[in-house]
Amino acid sequence: MSRNKLFRSSHFFGHGIADPMSAPEISSDRVTHVHPDDLDMFVARFGRRAILSFDDGYADNLISALPVLERYQQPATIFVTTGFVERRAVLLARVAAAVARHGDWTRTSLTRLLDTRGLDASGVYKSLRDLLKRMTVAERAAHHDALMADYDIDTPTLTADYLDREQLHRLARHDLVTIGAHTCTHPDLRYCSDDELDEELSGARRTLESWLGQPVDTLAYPFGDTDQRVRRAAARAGYRTAYVTETSNWRSRIPGYGRLDIPRCDLSGEVRRMHRRDRKRATRSQLEAQSAAARQTRRR
Repeated sequence: MSRNKLFRSSHFFGHGIADPMSAPEISSDRVTHVHPDDLDMFVARFGRRAILSFDDGYADNLISALPVLERYQQPATIFVTTGFVERRAVLLARVAAAVARHGDWTRTSLTRLLDTRGLDASGVYKSLRDLLKRMTVAERAAHHDALMADYDIDTPTLTADYLDREQLHRLARHDLVTIGAHTCTHPDLRYCSDDELDEELSGARRTLESWLGQPVDTLAYPFGDTDQRVRRAAARAGYRTAYVTETSNWRSRIPGYGRLDIPRCDLSGEVRRMHRRDRKRATRSQLEAQSAAARQTRRR
């Protein structure tokens, strides 16, 4: 199979490296996590043709991903959300998922945002996640606080699986690892105020550089989303490269290709495609073996 048919972009991004099925059914982790065995298989097959990165800053990037990278001498960039390391910011999808799994969707903090009538848990999760994503940092923080208080959700629980400062230092010192920025609180940057946008970009870079004592000049946009205003702010903040998510319509959203809108493909999606291709090949081989056996029987 040619490279063009196999890959759209040579850049692939993952998140947590853990068994997706160990995550709750209603959660982003169920979709974005990649099993360590699948990462191993992917790197073994395609590592020489793939550029790898991991977003958000999960501790399992050190514990589970790094041994795979070492085994194949595969470089990778870890894009870190500083607020997760500090245990002061929570991924909005995790707040939405925790509310959706609770089951009581009549509480004021939720009903002021969302009409939940006719929605199941999955519908509540997706609708609330999308609403929170389209807010400024200040608006989202206020709603996070209200929802977490109303539903007894605590920040330590939702941030326990991210890198701490010591683990981040261990990764940053490794020859195979580059540390990049993934903002301070993981907002959709397109909805930030101008001041919030500058703080999310410049603030994350300053914090990482002060922690690590080394330059940080590469960025992954949260959710892979950007626009012209965000790209200008990224350049102003001193980033030399930045990454978007390649989707079916990404060219219509980002018509010009440049160093601040480099496309990446979702690793978890590519792993699923890899397994589908394997199943198809196995089925084809089985059918060919059966056909060959039938022909041999007829010759007898």
